[in-house]
Amino acid sequence: MMDNIISLCRIVFTLISIVYVSEMSRLPTSGKPTFYTAAVYENAVVFPEKRASSYDEAVSQMFPNLDEYKRQADIAGTLGADIIVFPEDGIYGYLFATPSDIENYLEYIPDPAQVDWTPCTEPLRYERTKIQTFLSCLAKNNSMYLVANYGDKQPCHDTDPNCPKNGHYQYNTNIVFDRNGKLIARYHKQNLFFESQFNTPASPEFIYFDTEFGRFGTFTCFDILFHDPAIPLIEKYNVTDIVFPTAWMDALPFLSAIGYHSSFAVAYNVNFLSANLHQPSKRFQGSGIYTPKGSLAFYYNRSFPDGRLLVKDVPILMNNSKRFEKKKVTLDTSDMQFIQRHDFQGRVFKDRYNFVSLRSKVGNVTVCQADLCCYLSYNRVEVTGNYAFGVFSGVHERHGPYYLQVCILLECGSDNATDCYHFTFLANGYFNNITIKGNFSTPYVTPQVLTTDNGNLELLPPNALKFNERGFNV
Repeated sequence: MMDNIISLCRIVFTLISIVYVSEMSRLPTSGKPTFYTAAVYENAVVFPEKRASSYDEAVSQMFPNLDEYKRQADIAGTLGADIIVFPEDGIYGYLFATPSDIENYLEYIPDPAQVDWTPCTEPLRYERTKIQTFLSCLAKNNSMYLVANYGDKQPCHDTDPNCPKNGHYQYNTNIVFDRNGKLIARYHKQNLFFESQFNTPASPEFIYFDTEFGRFGTFTCFDILFHDPAIPLIEKYNVTDIVFPTAWMDALPFLSAIGYHSSFAVAYNVNFLSANLHQPSKRFQGSGIYTPKGSLAFYYNRSFPDGRLLVKDVPILMNNSKRFEKKKVTLDTSDMQFIQRHDFQGRVFKDRYNFVSLRSKVGNVTVCQADLCCYLSYNRVEVTGNYAFGVFSGVHERHGPYYLQVCILLECGSDNATDCYHFTFLANGYFNNITIKGNFSTPYVTPQVLTTDNGNLELLPPNALKFNERGFNV
């Protein structure tokens, strides 16, 4: 049984797609481990009180966060963690308006595909690498893989027509160290979200690293809504797991951190390790350890000021030998017999949806907008709450533009039966069974279910949601 928001959504940014992938199987158990231990840390970031005027001053401002990283990594290490993930902007925050504001906080990060470097044992090989050295030693001393987000300062020359006037590019960067502290991966964020302090790479990077417990791809925050680099990592490079530093501001109802990140794991059959910032007053919250079967652990707290370390055993996955299959969610002719005109139009996430109000305990309904029709079958305990089933197909302009197709069941936050503009964290009523599907124009679909508990969002337990080309059922 669940309450609040139950949604099936497809998100496509301008000719780009999110892809449904075929089932992956567990690693054979003969003589091989079947689980690894993952940790993610949601950091209540300490922001600099003023802009640093030098690199050394910037380092001193970053160390309150790095000291917290050490405390949490040491705890995870004692619990046997094989890998730990820290959030985007977790070392210095996000309050930088210009490239010059953040420049003193950055370091040159060499390409590990070109150099073999362990900062912990070679701290003087490059100038100003105190942060990388600290992180490298943290990985080495705890014998774990460590994923952090930091800023890269890459020099460029006059021969490069795009080289900035200051003579270097600045990139929002994920860096990965192995158990010995060696730098093994560097990823420059492709899809920036109002980050004028950083440059956009000339082309997307598809960065992955191999471990004894799987092949891990990495990308950052807003990247998840774009085809590149996320989808090729899964389809072409055969990653089984994603490490995902993020500074994610919830955009309800269907772009909450825990909701969308867990849906990505289900849709693409990957383990997904998501580490977010913790700043509830600004809607930054929600980290988790997710699998194709659902959430193993998540943290979502809108009132508690402190961050949280999550540590869980995660099933090891392996790729099937066959190609990934893109399965398209469809409607049957029988589903169309329940089609009806919408009762009202209401705005959700600034878009105008066609909605049908739910007035009975049991029902079937199909509602359409433009080229998309959405079908709902439901059974609930009693008729309570202002629930509506809606559909949107069109261009989303806010922080876009990009194209959206969404089928959504939610409780509207207003007493007005025709107003779903306001969302709620305190929903009423329980559903015994729900099936949602739609005739989406592509197979790029992510299924999502959110529930509420005393004002906080919750996720269903593992194996509670079933998703295939017939839609999803809970």
